[in-house]
Amino acid sequence: MKSRFGKTVVLCLMALFVLLFAADASLAAAKYVIKQAGVGSELQPTGYALREFAEFLKEKTNGEVELQSYYNSQLGGDRQICEGIQIGTIEMGGVASSVLASFSPELNIFDFPYLFKTEAAARRALDGDLGAKLAEALMQKNFLIIGWGTNGYRHVTNSVKPVYSPDDLSGVKIRTMENPLFVDYFKEIGANPTPMSFSELFTALQQRTVDAQENPITIIYPSRLYEAQKYISLTGHAYAVVPFVMSDRYFKSLPKEYQDIFMEGAKIFIARQRQLTEESDAGFIEDMKSKGIEVNELSKEQIDVFAEKARPVYEKYVDMVGREILDLALKAND
Repeated sequence: MKSRFGKTVVLCLMALFVLLFAADASLAAAKYVIKQAGVGSELQPTGYALREFAEFLKEKTNGEVELQSYYNSQLGGDRQICEGIQIGTIEMGGVASSVLASFSPELNIFDFPYLFKTEAAARRALDGDLGAKLAEALMQKNFLIIGWGTNGYRHVTNSVKPVYSPDDLSGVKIRTMENPLFVDYFKEIGANPTPMSFSELFTALQQRTVDAQENPITIIYPSRLYEAQKYISLTGHAYAVVPFVMSDRYFKSLPKEYQDIFMEGAKIFIARQRQLTEESDAGFIEDMKSKGIEVNELSKEQIDVFAEKARPVYEKYVDMVGREILDLALKAND
């Protein structure tokens, strides 16, 4: 009996030792942990692309670099994420360009209504001179651009009525991003803009604090904003660029070999994120239709009426972003 009992104890201790050793090894495996934060859902196209990016880094560095993603504002809203990257409590984030613009005003260019006529034009601008010029400006604030992602075109949803013209938004209380340029544009078309954080939006729609909001389909659908809305109007009033930024100080602290691997993976990640975003829109729209949401498609002539209302906004804000920046963006439409 004693002998059997003794063997059992020894075997249990050995098993415990193996488990502890394995746990230790697993904890020690990742020498560099990159905390990536965002306000969106892990079910958005970005979430899928980030998981692939994490697997790429793990494989290429033998587990020594780990990308941990935090969704749904777990580490704060866009502003808190930007501030965290600056002070070093967060390493990386995909943030709204309008919030990043508070650190570098040139980024306000992406909130100029009807700036890019097509997604192809937007990609040309982002991957060309405009993207390079903006990346240079952000570097002065300790933000390293690892790539320009996208959430697609922004559209208006509301719980009041179909929207086909600016007149249909007259007096409608619409949540906008915390950005004066967006506020001014929606005032121009007669709406009643109410800036607020995205993290407060769903509750505000449910409680009818606001009647409408504007976001890309790839945010409206996974965040279930449509559950508190009746109409989606495909206004396409802005192309939602998502800058993925990293602390430049943190990046430089990585070994050169891992810097190269990271940037190689980032290039693949951005291409994948854009692809998934573009592919998702149609499917998300069809599913919302099946749930009883009315989708209002606008003609080119109706879109042109909305675009014409943006002229005063261009005149007011061109000096803030700089004429050179605006010209580089518009040139991509040629």
